[in-house]
Amino acid sequence: MAAVGQRSGPTAGAEALALAAELHGEATCSICLELFQDPVSIECGHSFCRSCIARCWERPGIPVSPAPRALPCPQCREPARPSQLRPNRQLAGVASLLRRYSLSPSGDGDGEGAGSLVSGCIQHGEPLKLYCQDDGRAICVVCDRAREHRAHAVLPLDEAVQEAKEMLESRLGALKKELEEFEDFKSMEEKESRELLKQVTVEREKVGAEFQALRAFLMEQESRLVGRLEELAREVTQRQTENLNQLGSEISLLSKLTTEMEETSHKPDLDFLQEFKNTLGRDYSPGCLYK
Repeated sequence: MAAVGQRSGPTAGAEALALAAELHGEATCSICLELFQDPVSIECGHSFCRSCIARCWERPGIPVSPAPRALPCPQCREPARPSQLRPNRQLAGVASLLRRYSLSPSGDGDGEGAGSLVSGCIQHGEPLKLYCQDDGRAICVVCDRAREHRAHAVLPLDEAVQEAKEMLESRLGALKKELEEFEDFKSMEEKESRELLKQVTVEREKVGAEFQALRAFLMEQESRLVGRLEELAREVTQRQTENLNQLGSEISLLSKLTTEMEETSHKPDLDFLQEFKNTLGRDYSPGCLYK
């Protein structure tokens, strides 16, 4: 791997691009031409992705023996024993950093990295004039010809920007329209609520007035009926008193007559007959008792 030192001056940007491209080349597997995934080193010193070297040594044309034996290096053809594969953690770390900072043409990094800070392609140094819709990043014309972008949808960068702006404006317009509809609906709901509350208040006052009038009417009826009943009670009491007084007088007179008849019955015969005749000649009807 090439040594890295501090750079300054007018050519610092170009040198940074060249250094980034060289660093990317050093961290690229010569079999899959992608950044290393789980890199391993073989006896000759070359490194490959573990899955790549395994597929290479298992491809048709290379006999596989049950016993471990030397197989040719895919790069220099020097013999290497599969049992001597050693993980290369340094290359794995470099490849991970390149992915994290988007310094690889595949753009696998999650955040914004050095590729977004320069106006040219990190790998090829060409202007970023195209946009890969599948990967969601800007690429150069050389990247467009690479294998990884052949089946991807690629647009001119300005066209992709314009299309994205139009989509954003369309979505923004739809959201504004939806917001206006919701605000109109909210205003209508508030208006209807105020009208309903107003109607409820009017009905409450109306019901209160009606029941107030009904209470006054019932109180008046109660007072009138109670007065009539009291008057009737006085009439009954007066009539009862009169009848009792009349009955008392009649009882007194009848008692007096009864006493006189008893006395007459005990008189001598001549006197009895004379009194008897007078007694029978009297009118004993209730109306005549007061004469």
